[in-house]
Amino acid sequence: MPTIQPGNWAVINTGSDATFPITRAEFLADGFKRTQWDHAVICSEVTADGTVVIVEAMSQGAREVPWHYDDRPHAWSTGWGEFWSPLSATAARHYIGTPYNWPDYWYIAMYRQHIPWPGLKAKMASTTHLICSQLVDQACKDAGIHLFSDGRAPGDVMPSDLGHLIGA
Repeated sequence: MPTIQPGNWAVINTGSDATFPITRAEFLADGFKRTQWDHAVICSEVTADGTVVIVEAMSQGAREVPWHYDDRPHAWSTGWGEFWSPLSATAARHYIGTPYNWPDYWYIAMYRQHIPWPGLKAKMASTTHLICSQLVDQACKDAGIHLFSDGRAPGDVMPSDLGHLIGA
């Protein structure tokens, strides 16, 4: 594992059956391209014994837990200095407990496919529910790091977008 610091983030291929709706929504959002990334996390702390602690979105609420994805394909933002800040770690902790629902992935896909839906941009931009990649992106924004400079709408970020960003 590369040297991880608080504020670094990672994309992961969890290999979980629960990711089927996520990968389908990403497939639609990414213009019908397959991606291997279905999850994103942000490092909130590295303990004195070297344990990497992450904040990760979960449907029941974001949680802070030790890194547990060594056995899964993953890529960290280490070495990409402009894409992280130690302040992002503090910001990520602010979102612990924030839930999401499966439709949150579909809001992004519908937005990218220009499917009209009342209040779609507001739903996508809300920080009262955050999918994993939105949590990473929002924590970075809160720390003054703007991961994307392509004019995308707030909340318009999937795990695959983060993977593309670091060339993973």
